[in-house]
Amino acid sequence: MSQSVDELGWNLHSVPPISESAAAAAGGLSCNNACARQNELAPRTVTGLDRQPSSAVIKLNANRVRRRPIDQGDLDAVARVLHAGFPRKSSACFRAALQLLASRSNPERFPRFGFVLEAGTDIVGVLLTIFSHVSEGSDESIRCNMSCWYVSPLFRMFAPMLLLGITRDPAVTLVNISPASLTVPTIEAQGFTRYSIGAFAGVPAFAGRSGKLRICYVSQMSSGGAGLAPHELAMLQDHEGYGCISLVCTSDAGSFPLIFRRCIFRRFPVPCARLIYARDLEDISKFAGPIGRFLALRGMVWICVAAPAPLRNMPGRFIGTKFPLYFKGPVRPRPGDLAYTEAALLGF
Repeated sequence: MSQSVDELGWNLHSVPPISESAAAAAGGLSCNNACARQNELAPRTVTGLDRQPSSAVIKLNANRVRRRPIDQGDLDAVARVLHAGFPRKSSACFRAALQLLASRSNPERFPRFGFVLEAGTDIVGVLLTIFSHVSEGSDESIRCNMSCWYVSPLFRMFAPMLLLGITRDPAVTLVNISPASLTVPTIEAQGFTRYSIGAFAGVPAFAGRSGKLRICYVSQMSSGGAGLAPHELAMLQDHEGYGCISLVCTSDAGSFPLIFRRCIFRRFPVPCARLIYARDLEDISKFAGPIGRFLALRGMVWICVAAPAPLRNMPGRFIGTKFPLYFKGPVRPRPGDLAYTEAALLGF
């Protein structure tokens, strides 16, 4: 994470003072008594430095740094670490995101939240992960969205430890949909492949001639499945629970699902509908007019689609150098499918 919250802003002055246990893990960095007393009250705390340490002082001791799964008791500390790494998002925002991960269904034997790096008893790094079952036709697989990833500056050389284990499971497809430019060399060295790059911003209400389409929210369907596959119906219902706009679109040729999430980009503060899922991007092109008018009447006049090419039949602008999408594993994702990722669940 994340271009949607800008590049990683590692501001050392925004990180709390380092504790004695983390100082020991770093090879003897000193810590004042007030800091020590503060950390006695909280066995798991956020660590960091209030100034850039000299190389002569820093001597990292790898035996004191370990990776482990995040548990329920870590959530407050994890939220503070992530806020230090992504200051545009508040600790409360990250706390709410963690609570959502706590409440959702999670595949067995996989971590619910992700992993932390611990130095002594202090959390010095976090990798949030979102595991989910993904179905394509009759095929089902496990997908892991590697979401927010941050390590305190002093311990950054240990950042690859957070990827150990999950990158070695041959049954899991890993995706990173918002890599900061600073992390791209690391994930490429871990064997990730870019499967798409580019984003299209369009105004579908002004599209050319479109086919006729009936659109309704999944919660307002009058009949059971409306011609959708069971896994598509379940996906629509799940994402409506995450705060997304889950739509069932019906034409003379049949029905198809669409999922959007309302969002506002910092540099263009006009509400848009970010595409989370489409069975086929051609469905949006073919029925751009009615889809656009449905969204515009609800305050979203433009859509944003992570795709390697412009959508046809729609006025807009394609940016071919933004929104790279990476994966590693047995199932290559396709553009137009961000279901069960940070974009859908957390709005990141």
